[in-house]
Amino acid sequence: MIPHRIFFIIYLILCPFEVYASNHSQNLSCFHMENENRVDNYWRIDSSQKVVSYWNESQNAIENYKVTKLDNKTVAWNQMKTELTVFVLDKYTMRQSGTIISSTMEGKSEIKQRWFADCVFLSNEEFRDKTGN
Repeated sequence: MIPHRIFFIIYLILCPFEVYASNHSQNLSCFHMENENRVDNYWRIDSSQKVVSYWNESQNAIENYKVTKLDNKTVAWNQMKTELTVFVLDKYTMRQSGTIISSTMEGKSEIKQRWFADCVFLSNEEFRDKTGN
């Protein structure tokens, strides 16, 4: 009985450090289907800097984007190029939504494309293997 108590006390002491470490920087792999093709995306979420880094495979480069919302359940960020792309990750379900929003000639916003992706967290080694970074 005493060894169980000791284990429990050690667990309670170390648990906050594990939570902090997992919230500092997390690697993410998400995939969705476009027509019948699988699309894989790789992300790194840095909670301390409030930055999401995207591995742009076609340019062989990492792109950084500011996080717009970060809490225990949700991470959200935007990519602004020719159109606005909004990403929201639900950390509980590990589902990511992506929405491309464009502007009409009248200046109104319209949803051009929307998708949902399934995500998993990756170790640093797995992320390096997939991206080379």
